[in-house]
Amino acid sequence: MNLSTRLRIALERKSLKSVDLAKATGIGTGTIGDWLSGKSKTMVVENAFKVCEFLDVTQEWLFFGKGSVDDIQNDTPKRKIANQLLAQTPEYAIDDAVSRLSDLKKLIETAQKSTATGQ
Repeated sequence: MNLSTRLRIALERKSLKSVDLAKATGIGTGTIGDWLSGKSKTMVVENAFKVCEFLDVTQEWLFFGKGSVDDIQNDTPKRKIANQLLAQTPEYAIDDAVSRLSDLKKLIETAQKSTATGQ
């Protein structure tokens, strides 16, 4: 199952049409049509948060098919708050944060290897 199929399922689950999604999120109907047709297989972060919040689905399910369409009901309060904060954060800031976290992960892995080898 791909993004297009999962998006259709999420819309049908709430008895909505693409125009309803467009009105609620401010995303153009052409963009939504591209997702539904499979022409576009990605979303910018800001749109992803809007779509998932409006359709009450997790990003993991919408983009990767992990879990269930109903998993949002099991979402933790911390995750919901993090998603709200991320939805308000400019994409360039998110890219910078991801880059910094990646650098931190590499630093930790290097330190763990050094510790394991006794250096």
